[in-house]
Amino acid sequence: MTTRIYTSAYKDQPALTIESSKVIAQFLPQIGAKLCSLIFKPLALELLMQRPGPTYRMAPYDGDYVEQGECSGLDDMFPSIDRCYYECYPWQGTLIPDHGEVWSIPWAAAAQDQQIHLVTHGVRFPYRLEKWVSFANASTLHMAYRLTNLSPYPFDFIWAAHPMFVLEEGATLSLPGGIEKVVTMFSASNRLGRYGDEHAWPIATLADGSQRDLRQIAPKRTRDAEKYYIKGKLPAGWCELIYPQSKLPLRLEFPVEQVPYLGILPNEGGWQDLYNIFLEPATGPLDRLDVARLHRQHSTVEGGGSYEWYLAIVLSASH
Repeated sequence: MTTRIYTSAYKDQPALTIESSKVIAQFLPQIGAKLCSLIFKPLALELLMQRPGPTYRMAPYDGDYVEQGECSGLDDMFPSIDRCYYECYPWQGTLIPDHGEVWSIPWAAAAQDQQIHLVTHGVRFPYRLEKWVSFANASTLHMAYRLTNLSPYPFDFIWAAHPMFVLEEGATLSLPGGIEKVVTMFSASNRLGRYGDEHAWPIATLADGSQRDLRQIAPKRTRDAEKYYIKGKLPAGWCELIYPQSKLPLRLEFPVEQVPYLGILPNEGGWQDLYNIFLEPATGPLDRLDVARLHRQHSTVEGGGSYEWYLAIVLSASH
């Protein structure tokens, strides 16, 4: 398998591209090591949400992700998604920025053999976060992560992938067997109720008493958006989206022991007139580190220790 790694440009920003015979993946090392573009070459299909215009919307550190950021592609959320205060010694009272620290700060980047190595350090917390990007095969982009705690104290965290995948009408969602319930984070129209409400998976009874198959993504004209987490830990580390027109399965794979939770946000035209879905494997649920800790569902890296995981984006090899 041939892998090419080369410098490129994304809008007005320097980028680094890794390419196989099937996939082109473009990263922004200076902006959170963001995966800004993911193209499946056999179909010339861009899989990540793109924003119009030639200028990238730069956000400051501790900025508002939605109001100030580009809101596209795939960002790493760490050490929380929602803004909250860290609770434990010796960093108690320290504010964790909106959508975490690392999406808005520079990462160092270097090409190593057939992979890209990206690394950054915490601003308000003493850690190093590294990411190695390579191709497991021509159709699978593999991102391996290592978190290193640079202090002698335990450090609690949530990491979540934050991809904005484009949708096709009629798209369907597939999850491992054995899932029974989901927990609502928000629902724009209140059809999934309020924060913390629980519904059966895959057939949910909505607020109006009707039923909906959550595996079927509704058309953009629905003008709705919602987010929910699978309740509890996943039975297996994968989720899959099927594109009906392209006949392309997009599958995320991750180690369920280290990344046991999954958030799902179908945006069916209800947010910013976009049609996309967020599939968010996470090391803790419920978007906030303090809430995940309350439920004893956060992750911890011990003092001087490390925590490793990966995220693979698997595209069809049949084309």
